[in-house]
Amino acid sequence: MKKFFIGLSVFLIVLIIGSVVIYRRSVALYNDTEEQAIEYAIANSEIVSATDFYWYNDTETTFTVVGETEEGESLVVFTNQETQETTTLNISDTIPKQQAVQLTREARQPKKILNARMGIDNQRPVWEISYRNQNGRLGYYILSLQDGEWIRTIDNI
Repeated sequence: MKKFFIGLSVFLIVLIIGSVVIYRRSVALYNDTEEQAIEYAIANSEIVSATDFYWYNDTETTFTVVGETEEGESLVVFTNQETQETTTLNISDTIPKQQAVQLTREARQPKKILNARMGIDNQRPVWEISYRNQNGRLGYYILSLQDGEWIRTIDNI
């Protein structure tokens, strides 16, 4: 019986250490990507400092950096992961995150909003709002970043 508890303890310790290592590696990848995307956006646009970062995946992966210019103007810089092509918008030409979340609440009545991220979908800047519906299933509500117009919904995942 004593050997069983020793074996169980060793197994649990190995399981915990393995989980911590996997978690740290996955977080490190995100943090490294964020850092590189911010550096790239600063080097290839007018922004000099970053305030937000979004990683958007659809048909293509887009890294979005929100930042400020030397003059204090807020810009959104989208970088296509594959082509490294950048697109820049003035933040005043977009709807705020709170408005995108509110439009999602009104249209879908989600149980819980999970996340909101900016990206490019079919050459169009978008807000993607992820949520849990009333059944607890995952959904995505995609809106135009510039005017809040509904583009599509992915529901019951």
